Amino acid sequence: MFDLLGLRPHPRIAHQDHRASSSQVRPPLGTAEARPRPVPAAPALPPSVARVAARTRLSSELLAAILMVDGRSRATLDDMERADALADVLLARRRQRVGAHRSEFGPTTRSAVRVATH
Repeated sequence: MFDLLGLRPHPRIAHQDHRASSSQVRPPLGTAEARPRPVPAAPALPPSVARVAARTRLSSELLAAILMVDGRSRATLDDMERADALADVLLARRRQRVGAHRSEFGPTTRSAVRVATH
Protein backbone atom coordinates (compact mmCIF):
# COMPACT_ATOMS: atom_id res chain seq x y z
CA MET A 1 0.00 0.00 0.00
CA PHE A 2 2.68 2.54 0.98
CA ASP A 3 6.06 2.87 -0.67
CA LEU A 4 8.10 3.65 2.44
CA LEU A 5 11.39 2.26 1.18
CA GLY A 6 11.04 3.34 -2.43
CA LEU A 7 11.12 -0.24 -3.68
CA ARG A 8 8.09 -0.12 -5.98
CA PRO A 9 8.61 1.37 -9.43
CA HIS A 10 6.72 4.57 -10.02
CA PRO A 11 4.69 4.98 -13.21
CA ARG A 12 6.17 7.50 -15.66
CA ILE A 13 4.19 10.64 -16.25
CA ALA A 14 4.56 12.55 -19.52
CA HIS A 15 5.82 15.74 -17.87
CA GLN A 16 8.51 13.83 -15.97
CA ASP A 17 10.29 12.82 -19.19
CA HIS A 18 13.05 15.42 -19.41
CA ARG A 19 14.78 14.09 -22.52
CA ALA A 20 14.61 16.53 -25.42
CA SER A 21 12.94 15.23 -28.53
CA SER A 22 13.83 16.42 -31.99
CA SER A 23 10.90 18.85 -31.95
CA GLN A 24 12.19 20.44 -28.72
CA VAL A 25 15.69 21.24 -30.00
CA ARG A 26 16.22 25.00 -29.96
CA PRO A 27 17.79 26.84 -32.89
CA PRO A 28 21.16 28.55 -32.36
CA LEU A 29 21.05 31.98 -30.66
CA GLY A 30 21.47 34.69 -33.34
CA THR A 31 19.07 33.15 -35.84
CA ALA A 32 15.64 34.56 -36.58
CA GLU A 33 13.93 31.51 -35.06
CA ALA A 34 15.73 32.03 -31.73
CA ARG A 35 14.37 35.57 -31.25
CA PRO A 36 11.34 35.78 -28.98
CA ARG A 37 8.13 36.50 -30.80
CA PRO A 38 5.96 39.38 -29.58
CA VAL A 39 3.09 38.25 -27.43
CA PRO A 40 -0.27 39.22 -28.93
CA ALA A 41 -2.23 41.66 -26.82
CA ALA A 42 -4.99 40.11 -24.75
CA PRO A 43 -8.48 41.21 -25.69
CA ALA A 44 -9.97 43.81 -23.38
CA LEU A 45 -12.09 42.39 -20.60
CA PRO A 46 -15.64 43.56 -20.00
CA PRO A 47 -15.73 46.19 -17.21
CA SER A 48 -17.40 43.90 -14.68
CA VAL A 49 -14.83 41.15 -15.24
CA ALA A 50 -11.98 43.66 -15.08
CA ARG A 51 -13.27 44.96 -11.73
CA VAL A 52 -13.43 41.44 -10.29
CA ALA A 53 -9.95 40.66 -11.61
CA ALA A 54 -8.55 43.87 -10.10
CA ARG A 55 -10.18 43.13 -6.76
CA THR A 56 -8.86 39.56 -6.77
CA ARG A 57 -5.30 40.72 -7.56
CA LEU A 58 -5.40 43.41 -4.89
CA SER A 59 -6.89 41.01 -2.35
CA SER A 60 -4.13 38.46 -2.94
CA GLU A 61 -1.44 41.14 -2.66
CA LEU A 62 -2.96 42.38 0.59
CA LEU A 63 -3.16 38.83 1.95
CA ALA A 64 0.52 38.29 1.14
CA ALA A 65 1.38 41.58 2.87
CA ILE A 66 -0.64 40.66 5.97
CA LEU A 67 1.16 37.32 6.24
CA MET A 68 4.56 38.92 5.68
CA VAL A 69 3.98 41.57 8.35
CA ASP A 70 2.77 38.95 10.82
CA GLY A 71 5.65 36.62 9.93
CA ARG A 72 3.36 33.70 9.08
CA SER A 73 3.34 31.29 6.17
CA ARG A 74 -0.30 30.16 6.37
CA ALA A 75 -3.46 32.20 6.06
CA THR A 76 -6.64 31.75 8.04
CA LEU A 77 -10.14 32.36 6.74
CA ASP A 78 -10.19 35.57 8.79
CA ASP A 79 -7.02 36.74 7.00
CA MET A 80 -8.59 36.09 3.60
CA GLU A 81 -11.82 37.85 4.54
CA ARG A 82 -9.89 40.83 5.90
CA ALA A 83 -7.77 41.12 2.74
CA ASP A 84 -10.90 40.95 0.59
CA ALA A 85 -12.66 43.61 2.66
CA LEU A 86 -9.59 45.87 2.51
CA ALA A 87 -9.40 45.43 -1.27
CA ASP A 88 -13.08 46.34 -1.57
CA VAL A 89 -12.61 49.51 0.50
CA LEU A 90 -9.46 50.56 -1.35
CA LEU A 91 -11.06 50.10 -4.77
CA ALA A 92 -14.19 52.01 -3.66
CA ARG A 93 -12.01 54.90 -2.46
CA ARG A 94 -10.11 54.87 -5.75
CA ARG A 95 -13.39 55.03 -7.70
CA GLN A 96 -14.51 57.99 -5.56
CA ARG A 97 -11.21 59.82 -6.15
CA VAL A 98 -11.36 59.24 -9.90
CA GLY A 99 -15.01 60.35 -9.98
CA ALA A 100 -14.21 63.52 -8.04
CA HIS A 101 -11.20 64.20 -10.26
CA ARG A 102 -13.31 63.87 -13.43
CA SER A 103 -16.05 66.15 -12.11
CA GLU A 104 -13.48 68.90 -11.36
CA PHE A 105 -12.70 69.26 -15.05
CA GLY A 106 -16.31 69.54 -16.16
CA PRO A 107 -18.14 67.51 -18.78
CA THR A 108 -16.05 65.18 -20.83
CA THR A 109 -18.67 64.00 -23.26
CA ARG A 110 -18.00 64.28 -26.97
CA SER A 111 -20.93 66.63 -27.55
CA ALA A 112 -19.59 69.09 -24.97
CA VAL A 113 -16.16 68.96 -26.56
CA ARG A 114 -17.66 69.56 -30.04
CA VAL A 115 -19.63 72.57 -28.78
CA ALA A 116 -16.55 74.05 -27.12
CA THR A 117 -14.40 73.69 -30.26
CA HIS A 118 -16.93 75.19 -32.73
